[in-house]
Amino acid sequence: MRPVITLSEALADPDLLGREFAAPSFWTWKTVAKLIDGIPLVEQREVELFRQCTGRSQLPTKPARRIILLAGRRAGKDRFLSAVAVWRCALATDWRQHQSAGEGAVAILLGRDKRQASILRRYCEGLLRVPLLAAEVVRSTGEVTEFRNGSILEIATNDARLVRGRSAIAVLGSEAAHWRTDEYAASSDEEVVGAAEPSMAMCPDGGLLMLGSSVHRKTGLMYRKYKQLHGNDDSEDICWFPPSTTMNPSLPASVIDNALLEDAAKARSEFQNMSREDLSDFIPADVIEACTDFGVHERAPEPGIRYVAYCDSSSGVADSFSIAVASRGYTTPHVLHVVREVKPRLVPAQVIADFAETVCKPYGITEIQSDRYSIGFHEQCWREHGIKLVACERTTSENYLHCLPLLLAKRVRLVDNITLRNQLASLERRVGAGDRETVTHPQHASAHDDVSCAACGALALAATGGKYRYPSGGDMRWVSDRPAAATVEEERAFLNARLENHIRLHGGYYARRW
Repeated sequence: MRPVITLSEALADPDLLGREFAAPSFWTWKTVAKLIDGIPLVEQREVELFRQCTGRSQLPTKPARRIILLAGRRAGKDRFLSAVAVWRCALATDWRQHQSAGEGAVAILLGRDKRQASILRRYCEGLLRVPLLAAEVVRSTGEVTEFRNGSILEIATNDARLVRGRSAIAVLGSEAAHWRTDEYAASSDEEVVGAAEPSMAMCPDGGLLMLGSSVHRKTGLMYRKYKQLHGNDDSEDICWFPPSTTMNPSLPASVIDNALLEDAAKARSEFQNMSREDLSDFIPADVIEACTDFGVHERAPEPGIRYVAYCDSSSGVADSFSIAVASRGYTTPHVLHVVREVKPRLVPAQVIADFAETVCKPYGITEIQSDRYSIGFHEQCWREHGIKLVACERTTSENYLHCLPLLLAKRVRLVDNITLRNQLASLERRVGAGDRETVTHPQHASAHDDVSCAACGALALAATGGKYRYPSGGDMRWVSDRPAAATVEEERAFLNARLENHIRLHGGYYARRW
């Protein structure tokens, strides 16, 4: 299929897309447009840009239909992706000639979240205000725009269900390196792209798949594609890999300098295309699975066992309210017995009443720990049901760090809970100033760690002996669940013996903590 109007022609014509791309600095993106059109690169600066950004020595001879855009922040990726989507729908061809009766030719523009999708939507709306393009629009509802030539432009978040089963002419994604990467996610980066390929199979030219993003971690589809395509002269697919200033020469140097002073690791990732070395996955999925008792969703209370509980509270609007119950093991692993979650919207007082009756009472729990946030809001509600709410001395991050060596040494047994496994597998470890390490959930709107927070809080509480007490003198002391004859020294020797091999294998980091 030969385009009626090429993308390069549309970007050069002020009556089409040219007004938004008239600045001289956009010549870099017009070079990418030539790759999509299959137009030979003849200018010396275009050839040098191609070799610099792709790592290749040979120039392409065919139109590129699969492009990975790993460009820095403020490089113009979203504006270019929006222009490609509008061109593909409104100007490339009369799509009615290539579709069956009742079948729509859909170009799908995907944002990382709703906020990102709204940015893409505004870019497309701005481009479609040009009279010639506005005349091609039959109907527009914001998220869906229908054109006279039978094409449809849909703008949404990265959801594999939206892509699957469609007759797509293009699938374009923004900030794809920040999409979910865990294998259990229904709409991970791999799932979305896996759904896109069959959707474009019947497109006359094979469809156009273009994913743009700044770099993030050394994981996921975008990093895999970078390793596969960058510098590979044998592949028809292209990985375009420039820093921000290469694609946007007008970007002030002071913006990058200030960002480097504020957070060097983050700024190098966002502007200079250097993957985050201070950010890594925290717990491998296979470690979590090895500690999971599949088929066991809850364990019934047993006489003679002392249980501890931890809750991750919620205001009832955005986050879930979760609770977990665990017990301590001495010669056996520490055991997670219950993990329950109530998703928003919810009334905290009702959830607390339910947890107190159905969880705390059967397991004989009269004291529950949580983070300091919960004390001021929910302490009275728990007290009304005869349960004391105590602030945990450890932060959520410290609970995660405390549980990691236990998971690696298979010193804990988890219940079969898919949400717990997904949240544990998606946790990220960050290294800050002074080598200070923190563990959090991924920093995007759809990421949560309510269930994993409660579970690791309960396991860390069980592993450290159960409770913290505050004597009259005010000093915090540890009370062990070991028999009376066991001393603190014996307990410490027991833990050291169990973890000696793990510490030897994993270096001084865990040795210092233990």
